[in-house]
Amino acid sequence: MLLKRISDSLPDELASLIPELESAGIKTTESLIFSSSSTILHLVPILSTIQLNCLIEECLIRTSPDEIRGDQVNEDDGGWSGFGIPGLDELFDGWNGIGLVEIAGPRKVAKSLLVLHAALRVLFQDPEAYCRWIDTEGSFSPERAKAILDIWNVEDIHGILERLVVVNAFKLEDIFNSISQIKQSIDNPDQGEIKVLVLDNVFTHFRDLLSATSAQGHAELVSLMEEIAEITYLKGMVSFIINSSVSSQPTNPLSAFNRTDIKPALGASFTFTTDITLLIQETGRVFGLADAEERERIRNKPGLRGLVEVIRSRVSPTGKWAIFETDGIRLFDVIPPHEVDERSTRISAGLPTGPYRPIHGSLAQTLIP
Repeated sequence: MLLKRISDSLPDELASLIPELESAGIKTTESLIFSSSSTILHLVPILSTIQLNCLIEECLIRTSPDEIRGDQVNEDDGGWSGFGIPGLDELFDGWNGIGLVEIAGPRKVAKSLLVLHAALRVLFQDPEAYCRWIDTEGSFSPERAKAILDIWNVEDIHGILERLVVVNAFKLEDIFNSISQIKQSIDNPDQGEIKVLVLDNVFTHFRDLLSATSAQGHAELVSLMEEIAEITYLKGMVSFIINSSVSSQPTNPLSAFNRTDIKPALGASFTFTTDITLLIQETGRVFGLADAEERERIRNKPGLRGLVEVIRSRVSPTGKWAIFETDGIRLFDVIPPHEVDERSTRISAGLPTGPYRPIHGSLAQTLIP
């Protein structure tokens, strides 16, 4: 957390020291707490040992999460209602819907579209629920949200969109301020109950802050994620953190496919701040070498087909994957072939066989929407 964000709540004699610390490069509570005392006293000569210890104690009080007994943990299911696509929803394998979901991938692979479907499903099924969407790039499209609800034949479209609150955050400080406002509104009965939080895209403001020579950006990233986690678990919410991807040459060892040469961005300091990480990429990147039709699919009709993998998870099995298809608004499930001969199974049961689907072959043959 930025030191200046807690300066108003500090005693005057400690608050007056914040500008001196910031000028010395110590701008966050994490930097103050985890830096050695000798280093801080050397950088800020006017600071005494007693003042430093008092300041660290105040930071710990204001940034540490509230304790909760195990028998008081809320065991109810969260607001999660799924994406509406069985293949994707099965990746979560009975998850209770409370926690942080990272959705990573390159541009234009429908990351925001998947999250928008999930958020709208919560708002549609729970008339008291609200969604707070923190938009760091100004890319949110209300027209797309309305188009999705039109396809679902929702009657009260205006009522649902009123509960989807979009906040522009073009600076990193704007994100922290938005999270702070959410925390302040939690105990306000006049504010609606936020069941879904979306941060789209977390990579925007941190891509230039992370480096191997400074801990400043890493500290701010971890601090932000800890604040989001605190809100999420306290109120039984689902928080979607949309992330970009970076190169992982020659291949990503966590992927089930040796053609996967990307991984979630923001490095190791971000890896374990969420409960589940989904990596999305266009199917042509993975299957295009052996399937020319799939390689050209993204440039031709019917549109994008995405591969979703569970790269890391502490709420469901890892290594699972699914494929979806979209026209930019709707989501379509894509069913993989059976591991046994489906044709023989249906003949034995006296059922129509339908088109034959080989286990091996192009996606057009083996996967049917």
